[in-house]
Amino acid sequence: MAMGLAFGLYACDKKDDDKKVGVEVLKAFEQKFPQAVQVDWDVEGRYCVAEFKDALPAIGELSTDGIPANTLFEFEAWFDNSANWLMTVIDVPYKILPQAVKQGFTASSYSAWKVEDADVIQRNGVDNIYIIEVEQNDKERYLYFNKDGKLSQEKKSDFRVDLLRGTL
Repeated sequence: MAMGLAFGLYACDKKDDDKKVGVEVLKAFEQKFPQAVQVDWDVEGRYCVAEFKDALPAIGELSTDGIPANTLFEFEAWFDNSANWLMTVIDVPYKILPQAVKQGFTASSYSAWKVEDADVIQRNGVDNIYIIEVEQNDKERYLYFNKDGKLSQEKKSDFRVDLLRGTL
């Protein structure tokens, strides 16, 4: 971890096309995700984004039956330049989504589409968002559900586009 801190002595910005992460961001990340492994940093617009693997945090509505306790999941943690955590995106198997979300998907007009991916988005002070990425032929959609299975949005673009635009 000390080497990670040494490599990230500069603020989150593009300078000479190098992507650098500030020490304060690295400290905030380490404090929030102390067990993270295989950490890789990137800069997305004005955000510092850590991609890493970690154990699934306790999310009451997820059904983790049948998932081995030592399973590592893929995460993205988004921080601003001031080392404020903004959100965490966790790539999860569709089968562990809340039952209400799966029922909401089954009842949607997209139920015949192929499920490509599922994510949980955690943000401070906001209920989790469950995103199911589906595709059919050459069409792709991102379906946003709340924990009660209500489909709140259908989008053609990835949620990261919304975040970068400031509309998530």
